[in-house]
Amino acid sequence: MARSHIPAFGLMQIVPASAGRDATRKAWGKEKLLTGAELFRPETNIELGCAYLNILDTQYLAAVKDPQSRLYCVIAAYNTGAGNVARSFTGNTSVRDAAPRINALSPTQVYAHLRRRLPYEETRNYLEKVNKSLTTYKA
Repeated sequence: MARSHIPAFGLMQIVPASAGRDATRKAWGKEKLLTGAELFRPETNIELGCAYLNILDTQYLAAVKDPQSRLYCVIAAYNTGAGNVARSFTGNTSVRDAAPRINALSPTQVYAHLRRRLPYEETRNYLEKVNKSLTTYKA
């Protein structure tokens, strides 16, 4: 029953008007604006959170060639949006403009850049926390 100030709902913190619409289109074949009550259903929330992660990885940030660099960008974008990830590299929200700059860096440099330059402290901390937790969940 988590709800943020944004508001984002549930375990996967889905924002209905942005990630929620993209994820319903991906998962269900049609865009739908969901209510908080719908997003509090665990099955729905997790399905849509996973769909949105897939969208970030395979569509919005697909131009980032290195898988580790793309993972860092996806983690940050899940919290703040792909446009803000791009903005940290170029000053604008175009991933197309940011991709060549990201691709010119090593994954370590991408991570350091995001930790330093993402526009919100919340997202910088989120990236660090998720990255540290990754090893716990890798099989």
